[in-house]
Amino acid sequence: MRKNVVLTNHATIKDAMRAIDHSGLRVVYVVDEKNKLIGVVSDSEIRRSIIQGKDIRESVSDIVNPSPVVLSEKDLSDPIYLRKTIKRLRDKMPDARHVMVLDKNGCPKKVAYINKMIGQESKTKEKEMTGKNVLVVGGAGYLGSVLVRKLLSLGFRVRVLDVLLFGIKPIEDLLAKKGFEFIEGDMRNIATLSKAIDGMDAVINLAAIVGDPACKNTPERTIETNYLANKALAEACKYNQINRFIYASTCSVYGVMQGNKKLDETSPLNPVSLYARSKIQSEEGILSLVDENFSPIILRMSTLYGYSPRMRFDLVVNTMTKTAVVNNKITVNNGGKQWRPLLEVGDAAEAYISCLKAPFSKIKGAVFNVGSNEQNYRIIDIANCVKECIPDAKLTVEEGNSDARNYVVSFALINKYLKFKVQGSLRKAILRIKDSIQKKEIKDVDDKKYYNVEYNK
Repeated sequence: MRKNVVLTNHATIKDAMRAIDHSGLRVVYVVDEKNKLIGVVSDSEIRRSIIQGKDIRESVSDIVNPSPVVLSEKDLSDPIYLRKTIKRLRDKMPDARHVMVLDKNGCPKKVAYINKMIGQESKTKEKEMTGKNVLVVGGAGYLGSVLVRKLLSLGFRVRVLDVLLFGIKPIEDLLAKKGFEFIEGDMRNIATLSKAIDGMDAVINLAAIVGDPACKNTPERTIETNYLANKALAEACKYNQINRFIYASTCSVYGVMQGNKKLDETSPLNPVSLYARSKIQSEEGILSLVDENFSPIILRMSTLYGYSPRMRFDLVVNTMTKTAVVNNKITVNNGGKQWRPLLEVGDAAEAYISCLKAPFSKIKGAVFNVGSNEQNYRIIDIANCVKECIPDAKLTVEEGNSDARNYVVSFALINKYLKFKVQGSLRKAILRIKDSIQKKEIKDVDDKKYYNVEYNK
């Protein structure tokens, strides 16, 4: 018998939700003092009861379904009855992959895999997450539009909440796609936020005023979006027992490194911008909500690069590539000796997917730097790579100290716990962006929609 699948009728609703989250199943079975089955409770029934005013400290037996679809041991040898029972179960729960088998006394004996019973290949534990409902806040953005496509291809049902600051085009082709739902709205609106999380199993929050210049231009909106609205979203998820909450932070929180030691998740934070400070505030606010059930994950992202349906040309690699192709020049400020960790946008999306699939025991309240030790670059090294890909461009190195950020980051933790490894290549990404510009896939590289700071003005 799998752990956390069976609870006694003395358990609370909160206990039941925790058991569901940790088992990876969508239900928990409730028994009496003699271990006889009383009924079943699903995650959706729990969340529905909370919305209707139930306290999570109340007994799970108050919301139990007393007529679950189950099998007895003898049913396993009757293929006709077995298929009828499985059909009944899937009529009620289309994503059902398991069914409880009772012994002759009506006590739970084992959880059986449906596909295996009907002669299909059994699903791996990794596949158990597919079919779940994921809300991506900011899903029409640079990273979001890549992540959403990957989630849909894996079988997740995806809802996007986005204010569409940069328009609908990045996700327009997904609107008619099965498993995709879109809500246009601002996460700062409580009613919109409540509508967006309804029925969700997990929430990924990518929404933010991103980048130092954009935050500096709109400080009040930055605090509202990056901190206040984010904390409200996390609190709403906790209240509704949506316990898998993944937040997009940034390696910019490290600011300026002291010495030569790589910065890990325990290193002192040294922000040099409002953007970084707002992210630290959000991290602290989210982690203060951790309890036995609520398991937020903080992903401190390296500087992103690469092609996306919602392209950006205000990121260091993308900017250098654009100016090299369009203006035949590459300009490096501050001597180019500053260090930056880089991460291809597709690899960034894979980090969020890893967090959706990981067991709760590995991710509860975790903070991960996301990137690769091999992709800690000096700015001048990035420029030289762009120059190799676009040899006609002239490379100019200027002195100055307009950007104080300088940090080398360790990514050992995410590799250890999530086995996360990057697949993207700086050179391949540069060539992909070059190709998209030269072939007019991106028609006007100077359009304001490709620059966060211009749009946020």
